[in-house]
Amino acid sequence: MDERFRDLVIDEVCTAPYRRVAPSYGFDIVPVMRHAWRAAALTALLRGTVVGAVGAPVFVGALPAAVLVSCGLALLCLIPLAIELRKMDREPELDRISRTGRNGRKARKSKRRGLGPMPGPRALLRWLFPRRYSESAHALRRVGWAALSLTLAGLTIALTHPRQATAAIHIGAGVAFICLGVGGVRQLLLHRIMRAPTLRPRCLSRREQAADTEQRHPCAVYRRARHSEDDDEDDFAVFTLFGDESPFIGAGELVYQWNPPMSIQLLRPSDDDGARLHEREHPVPPFRAHELVDYLREAVQLLDADSRDVRLPARVTDRVYVAETDVAVDRSLLTREFDAARLREIINTPGSKEYHFLEVTTPAEGAEFVATVLLHISVQGRTLSISTAACVLAHTPRSFQRTAEFGHHGVLAVAWAALRELVTLPSEIRHSWRIVRYLYALGKAVIFPRDLTSTPIRNVLIGSRVSVREKSAQEWSKIQLEKTDILGRMKTIERRLLRATGDFLTDHDVDASEFNDRATKIINSGIFNFGDNNNFSNNAVGDSAQVGASAHESAGPHSNGGGSK
Repeated sequence: MDERFRDLVIDEVCTAPYRRVAPSYGFDIVPVMRHAWRAAALTALLRGTVVGAVGAPVFVGALPAAVLVSCGLALLCLIPLAIELRKMDREPELDRISRTGRNGRKARKSKRRGLGPMPGPRALLRWLFPRRYSESAHALRRVGWAALSLTLAGLTIALTHPRQATAAIHIGAGVAFICLGVGGVRQLLLHRIMRAPTLRPRCLSRREQAADTEQRHPCAVYRRARHSEDDDEDDFAVFTLFGDESPFIGAGELVYQWNPPMSIQLLRPSDDDGARLHEREHPVPPFRAHELVDYLREAVQLLDADSRDVRLPARVTDRVYVAETDVAVDRSLLTREFDAARLREIINTPGSKEYHFLEVTTPAEGAEFVATVLLHISVQGRTLSISTAACVLAHTPRSFQRTAEFGHHGVLAVAWAALRELVTLPSEIRHSWRIVRYLYALGKAVIFPRDLTSTPIRNVLIGSRVSVREKSAQEWSKIQLEKTDILGRMKTIERRLLRATGDFLTDHDVDASEFNDRATKIINSGIFNFGDNNNFSNNAVGDSAQVGASAHESAGPHSNGGGSK
């Protein structure tokens, strides 16, 4: 239904085999691709009919019929333009009425006192003070003259060529019939989507098979931000660990994170607080990093095994992030099999180009909201380092959900959709040139192979650029009542991860007192939120600093906001 979203899917997923498909959270990209092609085919059919209504008579030599059809289509295009110009012309008048209405009582008093305009014949006043038309009024008059000219030209040709006029009427009726049929078929497809037990097609094309493999692949190729030397504008300080662009493509908006990560020294428990460091620390770590990851994975999976009334749906997976520039140098980072042994090697190798995250995903309201908690663990320098980040995919626009509402399904909905498509015919006529866009996309789909990310291509980076689900999600700062539930779910997962980590450290003869203290502070005080707008204003830093004072003003004895406060 949404042409912009449809073009996004076709351009960035269906016909872009040289870029990796972003991971899918809470949805499947394959039926989205199939529905995008179907919607594009319906739109291309309608716009192709409009183009053929003018081109076919010219091709067979019926030039008068082609002119008549062109005049009719042009008149249809002028109708919404005239309506829009009329609205623009009425807005200044309505504003003037609203302004004068506030002072209406005062104006009436002024007239009673003889302070109003002098009475006189309206014709004389109009002759002495002619009305000055606005730009929209002039444009509306030009549209009217154009419509009159097209009407006179069409009538003249119809009177001189009656048989051609009959053919033009038949062509116009055919265009209207196709328009009604496209609207009805589009609504029937929506009804089929609502009633279908599964949206995934049985037979997949080669491109759909490649996209399905990439969306489920444990390795995600993220796009690095542009180098600071390549940016013309000045960089502003961004209070985030991962910069102004989140590397977790597809997971949604970055809501919060630990900044900096938590670092815990691997020390033995001791009652003597004054013991030396070399006496308490483990020269050899008492555990491997993958052992802690496996322990936390099992601990979180128990949340999904509870009874239905208290169960927290949580899906635990392993996610590896690799920069697209590193993949361009070493393609084996992506093509090697990510089995259990490979994942353990990545987890136990700090400083590698592959970053492993334990990914916990919990959907809400039928995956309309998807929260993801990512945990990174590394053991290096006799220290355990833990960092976490949380991302949220919010709800889609109402236009994406309107089909499930009352009155948007059934026989009447099909008839209403057909009429609505007929009403939007002028817009389709203006956009009929976009049929070239669909032909170009179809050509790319036929010529390009299903996947171009396995083999290196010169000067082409394969990192995921767009996630269609993330692109249409609502901003985190504009979520209302659902925000409490989502934050509660993420906090539940986070607390379980922290508590399980403390138990694991205790079982492996590691002093967990410092870890427990820091975990308690994190849980009680909360985590700094990077999802909303954080504005820092009226701050003074340094000696003799002032707030609200200009640079050339001196700090007087009565100035407020000094640095001593």
